[in-house]
Amino acid sequence: MVLLRPRCLWTLLSLLGGMGALLCAPPAFSEDLILSGSSMLYPVNQAWATGYEREHPGARLRVHSPGSGAGITGTFEGNVSIGASDIFLTSRELAKKGDIVLLPVALEGVVPVVNLPAKARRSPLRLDGPLLARLLTGRIAFWDDPRIVLENPGFSLPHLPVRPVVRADASGTSFLLTDYLAHSCRWWRDNVGREPIPEWPRNTNAQAVPGSRAIVAAVRAQEGAIGYVGLGWLKRSGLMAVALKNDAGRYVVASPRSIESAVAGMGSRIPFPEGYNRSLVGGGSHPGAWPVTGVEFWMVSPDLPEPTMAEVRRLVLWVLTEGQAPGYTTSRGFGPLSGLPGRPLLIRKLREVLPGNSFRPTTGG
Repeated sequence: MVLLRPRCLWTLLSLLGGMGALLCAPPAFSEDLILSGSSMLYPVNQAWATGYEREHPGARLRVHSPGSGAGITGTFEGNVSIGASDIFLTSRELAKKGDIVLLPVALEGVVPVVNLPAKARRSPLRLDGPLLARLLTGRIAFWDDPRIVLENPGFSLPHLPVRPVVRADASGTSFLLTDYLAHSCRWWRDNVGREPIPEWPRNTNAQAVPGSRAIVAAVRAQEGAIGYVGLGWLKRSGLMAVALKNDAGRYVVASPRSIESAVAGMGSRIPFPEGYNRSLVGGGSHPGAWPVTGVEFWMVSPDLPEPTMAEVRRLVLWVLTEGQAPGYTTSRGFGPLSGLPGRPLLIRKLREVLPGNSFRPTTGG
């Protein structure tokens, strides 16, 4: 659980004298905000940027997607206004990064995708964790392997080489997928583990590429390929999604609804923001839960200048209210956050965890 420490003096002043300012004062946009990081989160980040600029004339957001690892580093080094990541960080890890504030913004699922001939695409291919691990590591060499056939009776599987496509960069998508594999496959847990940059076993048929866009392109380019992307990338990919086995023993297809089912066990009263600091792999006992679900985060450095922090708070407030609408989230393959506090309490929380740096060094001359 993340421990978020308020800057007490600033919080007190804000609560006494400025509670209404975030709602009532006319916005003054002083600079472009740079939102950079997770490529899995890119589709909804881009939609939020477009919607926010439309509703707030003068606001300017630049969205980049170099991966979660780059988003974390950029936030820590002060190169971005907001970092985007699919990787939850412990309080110890956050402290090492200068007490970066982690804010949940959406729910997302990682989906294995395959490129198989049309005759093999009449229904979703069914895989469990151990089979997926074997496919991604080359321990199953051909698609008509008897172990896959056993899980897919009546499925017309071709005698094609399995060609894994994996992420080469520090990736939250890889982190969530390997979390599921470690949860469901003992061999994976003992030999690879949960990592943003897994040490993939050597495989001459495998290809490593940076970013979700490159995963989609590489899988589309060769029959027999298997890769993994966020659900938000699936519709535009034209690729076949895999049905995965969850903890309830059901094979489930990824959708915003099955992603929301994965968080049903969290309950309706989730403390914001610390209660969202987790991956939701396996799906628990819910039969319709997608088993590779995670919370998507924005990261903010507490050392941002106050004018920038004020703009960041205004943007985050909009994303956690208007930006949770289905037109931004479910329509793009993301789940909205459940149980968020009301707008007044959100304002208060954001002022506590994102106080801004009011100190300005000056030089003579």
